[in-house]
Amino acid sequence: MTVSFHALWMLCAFGVVVHAATAARRSRDLIALAAGFSLAAVIATPQRLPDPAWVGVATAVAAVVILFRPRYAVVSAAWGGALGGMFTAMTEVQGLHPIAAVAAGAVLAAMPAWLARERPSFAPDVIRDEALLGLCLLGLVVAIIPGVIDGWQAAANLTIEPTTPGPTTPVPMWTLALVGTATALGAVYSLWSRR
Repeated sequence: MTVSFHALWMLCAFGVVVHAATAARRSRDLIALAAGFSLAAVIATPQRLPDPAWVGVATAVAAVVILFRPRYAVVSAAWGGALGGMFTAMTEVQGLHPIAAVAAGAVLAAMPAWLARERPSFAPDVIRDEALLGLCLLGLVVAIIPGVIDGWQAAANLTIEPTTPGPTTPVPMWTLALVGTATALGAVYSLWSRR
């Protein structure tokens, strides 16, 4: 299992929760969510896992559609269900029984929808919008991860290494600085938006 696999797994889990909470407002969106889930659970299998780049881009587009064109939210709800169906195939790869994987995906989709419908304080509009923005960004990150890994491996293959294995190379400082800066900016924005 690669970094791309785990990133896609996380995107599918996060995406189905966010889309289920967003789809809870209208019955037609819930029907689209269930239809997307059923269709993807049948199509996606451990032998035919989805491509992270395409799923990441489609997830980012679906989140943007809900944010800027809410009248097409039914299409995004269907994509959210499809993310749940893909999640079932990915949990099967990790060793879960197929029936248990479908049940886990269904619970992951049903609980946020039920809670958002029964308790409006569970996922207010501001939280949903921020979650959709986060889902869009995560989708874009998942879409670029395979290319970055391929580029990193190509660069590593082009370097001349000594024949004796040495210590592993540490994580570059710019990577740690980028992650730290992004985390700090996210925390500052969260504190600033809550005041």
